[in-house]
Amino acid sequence: MPLAGEIIFQRIFDLGGTFDMKKVRTLLGEMAEEGAVLSTRAAPEYVSFAAPIPINFAPMNLELRSEGGGTCALSARVYEVGALAIMLRFPIRGEKLADLAHYRNIQVTRKGERLKRSQFFSEVSTAIRTLLKPAYDEIFDLPVEAESYTAFCLTEASGGAETIFRDERAQISALLTGEAHPERLAPTEVEDNLKQWFSYYRDDLVVTDWDAAFVIEPSGQYEDVLYIFEVANLQLLELRKYDIYLDHTLERGYDEYEDLFKGLPISTGRAKEMLRELSGVRMDLAKVTDEVANTAKFFGDWYVARVYMGLALKLHIKDYHAIVEEKLTTLNELYQSVLHEIDRRQTIVLEVMIVLLFLFEVIMALVGGKY
Repeated sequence: MPLAGEIIFQRIFDLGGTFDMKKVRTLLGEMAEEGAVLSTRAAPEYVSFAAPIPINFAPMNLELRSEGGGTCALSARVYEVGALAIMLRFPIRGEKLADLAHYRNIQVTRKGERLKRSQFFSEVSTAIRTLLKPAYDEIFDLPVEAESYTAFCLTEASGGAETIFRDERAQISALLTGEAHPERLAPTEVEDNLKQWFSYYRDDLVVTDWDAAFVIEPSGQYEDVLYIFEVANLQLLELRKYDIYLDHTLERGYDEYEDLFKGLPISTGRAKEMLRELSGVRMDLAKVTDEVANTAKFFGDWYVARVYMGLALKLHIKDYHAIVEEKLTTLNELYQSVLHEIDRRQTIVLEVMIVLLFLFEVIMALVGGKY
């Protein structure tokens, strides 16, 4: 069963803020490419993808190769939400699916120096982040682990997609999970790993799992599918980041809210300061979560949209959305509580002033009566 294609390693980094994309393009200079991701399948004319800026690394002359001396291709895209998606691509070949498993561990050489993929990805991310520093629109830096995704993409598959998916289910499952002993996998595990699968034509196939995908596309036109993998993992990364940030914000907010009640009942300064901070957090999060959601807006009931929804289900993106929305609701309730506390304290201040004014008038009346 001759097999040929490529293995693609995706790594999505959060760069710590949102970008002014015009400045990004200016700073990248000749490295900034034009062009959008296009679908090769039938889709409504009004369908459009998000517009990240592709990066061409050719001007850097990195001289990348695989550890065995084979070819290696590097590409990346910058997103307005402050994310960098990097792809490393290596050709793969084998007689059977089991022959492809070792490619998961393939490393890269740069000008003859062997590097671990994780180290190389990190260095590229750091270099781009430094380059784009003047392009930040807003800083929102919070350490969050990058998202990784691996795609086995075959353009030659003897027997065809239908036969392979029927006869090699355990081996496909093992490729997706990195399992060294596919024969030991339980049928329920195999079925769960292969639950999200899609075909547009009879000779193509996409199977998506938590951190890997298996693709058969004889035409070699699968850039739109790779883009779907990228966008779904980008969403997961940003949602994880805001989930962590909201945890920190709410914890600090609760502490400050408790401290607020320890102060003087007529003091509103601390309450107003907290109100301004909470208001800023709510606005920033609303803006960024909207941008993340807009990144994956697909219109029309078409193939790549279904692939996206299947992968989003595997990545539990809807669940993360629900968690973030729940914490935003809690933050809003805290915001409303501070507003109520400000109103209460202002009412106290007003009542105290009225009492003081009344006492002043009484005193003045008594003093005036003596004279």
